[in-house]
Amino acid sequence: MHRGISAPWIALLLIGLAAGPGSAQMLLTGRLLAARQDRSAETVPLTAVYVYASLPGGASESLGFRTWEMHPAGWFRLSGSSGCYTALFAGPAHFLRPVVLTNLHLGDGETIDRTVRACFDLASFHEGGWDPRPAREYYQVFTARSRSVTHVGFKLAHDGVDGAGPGQQDLLVSIHRCGEGPPPSWEQVGPAMPVLDVDCGGPKSYAWSAGWVSGEVPTRRGEPYAVRIRARDPGGSFQAFWRETGGAPRCYRVGEGGGELIAREIWLSVAGDGDGLLIPYAKRVHREFAELTRFASRWSQTYIARGRGLAGVILCAAVSGVQPPLSRQRVRLRVRRGGPDGPPVGAAKIAAGSGNYTGDASWGTFGAAFAPGEVDLVPGETYALEIESIESHHTLHDYVNIKGMASDNRPGFNPYRKAPG
Repeated sequence: MHRGISAPWIALLLIGLAAGPGSAQMLLTGRLLAARQDRSAETVPLTAVYVYASLPGGASESLGFRTWEMHPAGWFRLSGSSGCYTALFAGPAHFLRPVVLTNLHLGDGETIDRTVRACFDLASFHEGGWDPRPAREYYQVFTARSRSVTHVGFKLAHDGVDGAGPGQQDLLVSIHRCGEGPPPSWEQVGPAMPVLDVDCGGPKSYAWSAGWVSGEVPTRRGEPYAVRIRARDPGGSFQAFWRETGGAPRCYRVGEGGGELIAREIWLSVAGDGDGLLIPYAKRVHREFAELTRFASRWSQTYIARGRGLAGVILCAAVSGVQPPLSRQRVRLRVRRGGPDGPPVGAAKIAAGSGNYTGDASWGTFGAAFAPGEVDLVPGETYALEIESIESHHTLHDYVNIKGMASDNRPGFNPYRKAPG
């Protein structure tokens, strides 16, 4: 984010959008879902996704939640003062394309129960079958619906090391423009992104992801491209979930005996910025909580704007056991033009914390959503996002953790660094 300490590697997700608190309680609830396949009526829930909702201005803190992994999976619930909310559904390390809902008018005592749909250029979440043999890599063809790819997600039946065991390996994900020759000759578009420490199989049915900022992997709408997933180690292998498709083969599988085109579609999601949301700064690597920075009350992260307005911010951070957990802490988000010492731009927001707590530490995220017009930006210009704790001795001094340790009374937090690569 931006300020006091300037750091170009904070683990952070910024979302750009191209385009007064009330007095009584409201309820915003529902489920976050996606179609199991393109044009399919069957849906799958999207779990462990952060949800933040904010009122206009900076007088109230954002509301936070994380979509449920239990029944009803994908469920969310936000309750707070009445007013006109903007809601953000996103994950700094998730294959989900962020969803921003604006103009959610909730009056005194009013409830909105809404199904929120995630959109993808390609969605194939079938887990009823899988590749029975180890593969070195896969090329899965899709048709671009966006000007650039920002998110890819995949799920494996076997990690290629020891399945449900402790072993793991790194994979690489890249996007390629379909050409006349065999897939290995297709031109790569943008950089390959590492997916670190892939560990799955059996009960460890995890989804993995890679990401890019808007414009980093340019595509043309309506044209065919392919997602290539391969082991970083040339000798590595793995096995993907897949489904039979019939018709022309759109998956190229590379195994021990060479490559072959097959009528299969692997478990895969591809998303881009065709919905008007632009990603100017993001973690990009799946690992959500990697190396910590140091403790400070104010941090700053510079970035180059791509859209005309700020829509959402999510920061990965942690605090020690002698501080209240993230769920009891708040930070102020403020944008500055030109860098950490520049003039402020638009409205500041109070971001709520949300995360895990063990007594020894708490880690998770701070997040907030911005309504259209609250922070106007100029594409191509440099800005700094400032994140500053608004806690004080008054809010910290009476805290005692579950081990009987008293608060150190120091406002601040430790941002996570971006994962290497």
